[in-house]
Amino acid sequence: MDYLVAILLPQLLHGLVFGAALGLLALGLTVIFGLLGVMNFAHGELYMLGAYAGIATIGLTQSFWVALIAAPLLVGALGVVTEVTTLRPLYHREPLYGLILTFGLALVFREGARQIWGGEIRRVMPPVTGSTDMLGMTYPNYRLFLLAISSMLLLAIWLFFTKTRAGILVRAAVQDAEMLDGLGVNVPRVFTFSFAGSAALAALAGLLLAPIFTVYPQMGVEMILLAFIVVILGGMGSMGGSVVAAFVIGITQSLLTLWMNPQRVAIAIFGIMILVLIVRPRGFFGREGVLE
Repeated sequence: MDYLVAILLPQLLHGLVFGAALGLLALGLTVIFGLLGVMNFAHGELYMLGAYAGIATIGLTQSFWVALIAAPLLVGALGVVTEVTTLRPLYHREPLYGLILTFGLALVFREGARQIWGGEIRRVMPPVTGSTDMLGMTYPNYRLFLLAISSMLLLAIWLFFTKTRAGILVRAAVQDAEMLDGLGVNVPRVFTFSFAGSAALAALAGLLLAPIFTVYPQMGVEMILLAFIVVILGGMGSMGGSVVAAFVIGITQSLLTLWMNPQRVAIAIFGIMILVLIVRPRGFFGREGVLE
């Protein structure tokens, strides 16, 4: 019983917290893949830039809450410029062009951050301090805040895509962009704002996780691997699948760290992905024909 309360339960909560934030990161990746058919290798760097944009805003305003609004807006604006100037000319070319381009963008963003902020590790102080006694244990308040705000954002995103006209247009563009264009909808604008929203979600995840992890130029490389695993497990192009897979990966990784070193945990996560794909080649909720 002591092991359950003192060790297992906190790790389970850690997994839920990390899974919720990972879901925000993976959702943007899923939307862009569904719209453009490109796995955005620069998505991890947008996550990293969100943390650095937050640090810059906190330095100017001394407020984490202002940074929580400013960082996604700044990175979202960068997403608009990136989509219009680099991705848009490649829409009608082979997917390989998009992969190479986003890989190059990742290098540019990473080295740009290193030139501006340096390569040293930085920390962001949590805006919510202290801890709460619950279920016989003490748990940090900021992690509870992170779980709550990430879960509310995931719910808000689901409502956006199911209840609003803009969200329905994005879903329609994922299904058949040519038909939507024939109906008079400005599809390039839908693509641009979707990419900006994806970038903003990545930035938000980066800033929210910054008080838990450290901030450095390579931080996006580690997270993008997990985000890719989430997208593949959830099913390419499936937003609901990405959320489910994010919680599965978050909880699994957190629990496995109790019994394995970090390198073996990474191997185990990839092993789980391989086993799932053997049984369900399209992931949990993948649509037929997405990769064919």
